[in-house]
Order: sequence, then structure tokens, then C-alpha cells
Amino acid sequence: MSDTDLRQDLAASFRLLDKYGMSDLTNGSVVARDPDHPETFLTHPHGMFFHELRASDFVRVNIDGTPVDPDVAVNMAVCRPASAIFAARADVNAIIHAHGHGVMGVAALECGLLPISEAAFPFYNDIGYIDGDFYFDDDYVAAIPKALASHKALIYRHHAFAAVGETVAEAFFWAFQLNVACEIQLKVLATHKKVLLPKPEEAQRHHDAFFTDGWVANGSVEWPGLRRLLDTEGADYKE
Repeated sequence: MSDTDLRQDLAASFRLLDKYGMSDLTNGSVVARDPDHPETFLTHPHGMFFHELRASDFVRVNIDGTPVDPDVAVNMAVCRPASAIFAARADVNAIIHAHGHGVMGVAALECGLLPISEAAFPFYNDIGYIDGDFYFDDDYVAAIPKALASHKALIYRHHAFAAVGETVAEAFFWAFQLNVACEIQLKVLATHKKVLLPKPEEAQRHHDAFFTDGWVANGSVEWPGLRRLLDTEGADYKE
């Protein structure tokens, strides 16, 4: 993937997060490891809103989380956790940290994410949890990749979530699915009716359907259409 393609995917993901209700003013992030320069990754300048980001806005950060250009303001609460995840997971090239309302609601529930919808099944026995902490000190940053482990997403209790992927498309796919799963769960729980939970073997079978028989859910099918959707609304994110 070229630098231009990667930057356009990053900008597209920010626009889509905003479109689907997962932006939070200037808070949150999408970062991506540069395949041509794996000792660096791209992030957005601190203070920009999701709906305004363009391909040319992204700045390069060293793998230790410090900006290549020391005059550029980046959010260290973004860069330090991302640096730790990239160091721990060679298979991860993109990380989304967002504050979707659905996930923020489930992040306050003791039960966590329940396997009660199609959107939730891919995360069955495949999601991490960590207590929320807004200071991101050294010990907490070190704990983040341990809590994420080999999972595709991490819920920060009383905070938000991170979704990871081999590509920006995959990270967005899991962010979208997780937020939908959580929104559905909150609506189900709001009925105050008895929740019908599948048996563990049924939930596992539903999970496996996303990753077997030649089908792997990773956003690659959906991403071109999402980019086309943005293009119909204005392609300035590519600039």
C-alpha cells in the first residue's frame, strides 16, 4: 500500500467514525503503522475534529510515540498506547480508539458484552477488558497490550474501546461491529425482559462462522463500498 492510499484510508476512517456516531469532538484516534517505514506510524495532529481530517493532515510518529517533527502537537494519550500495541502485536497495523456511545454504555456493565446478536458473535471469547485510566502512565500503558492480548478489540471500563486490525479497513470493521453489538445489547436490556442467551457451544459456533469455510470477516468486502459512500458526499478527505 502506498503512502497516499494509507493516508486516504486513515482520513476515510475518521469521516466514517463521525458518520456512524463514534466521534467525540477532538477525542479519539485512528493510527496506522507505515508498512514502508515500520519504525514509524501515522496519527492526526491533536485538536482536529473527525469530520475535517484529510489525507494530507496526518503526521509521522516514531515507534516510541514521539513525533518525528518535534514542532507538531500530537496526543500522547493516543501515541503511547498505540506504540505499546504495535510493539506487542506484529499482526496489527491499525488501531482505532473511539468513544461510541454503545460501547461506552456496555463498558459500565459488569456483564460486559453479551453474545446476543449477530454483531456480537465475532467477539465471543475474543475481546479484552481493562479498567479505564485517563492518565496513561507507564504501568497502565504497559498493561494495555496485555489486556488486548490476541483479541481484535479491547473495552476500557468506564471509558471507551480500541479496535485493531491488519488494515485500517479491518480496524474500522471491528469498531463498527462492536458499537452496533453494544447498542443492540443496551436496547435489549432496556426492555427489562429476560435475555435469551445462546448456549456456549452455540455462541462458539456462531463465532466460528465468521472465520471458517473460506470466509474471513475483516472489512475487505465492505471497505470499497464505504469509500464510495464517502465519495458521493464529497471526496475532499482524499486531499
